[in-house]
Amino acid sequence: MATKPDVLLVPVDGSEGAGRAASQAAVLAAAFEVPVRLLYAFPEDPVDVFGVPTEAPRPEELEYFSPDAFARLRNQSARKAFDAAREAVGQTDVDIEEAVIGGNPAEAIVAHAERAGQPMIVIGSRGLSGFREILLGSVSQRVLHHASCPVTVVR
Repeated sequence: MATKPDVLLVPVDGSEGAGRAASQAAVLAAAFEVPVRLLYAFPEDPVDVFGVPTEAPRPEELEYFSPDAFARLRNQSARKAFDAAREAVGQTDVDIEEAVIGGNPAEAIVAHAERAGQPMIVIGSRGLSGFREILLGSVSQRVLHHASCPVTVVR
């Protein structure tokens, strides 16, 4: 028999798919009487975002290699994604938490889920064409195949 999740984990990135997933998670969370935790995955290092400068970079490219500036970029990006998800959810009595996680999105989501007790992941689909998805994969596909907890993919 399946157990009720402790928390619904919803990876968000500001996309419409993430908004649909957050909205669906809020409905499920109300039924399960559990919180929703919005997850925003962001690289841990500026090199992971911008690569290693090989030629004389422009000053604006180097700005985010400062730890403070990189943290501001991460926080601003997370805030936009969290706000978009909350807007998609609308008014609700469900407890909504926010967490920024570091690293490759799929790996970070799965790792976070492994430490979250008995979660359920509710994730949006990117909606790639079948052929492109076979070639490239997607975060939702990798999470679906690697998570050890229930995963719901919302289209």
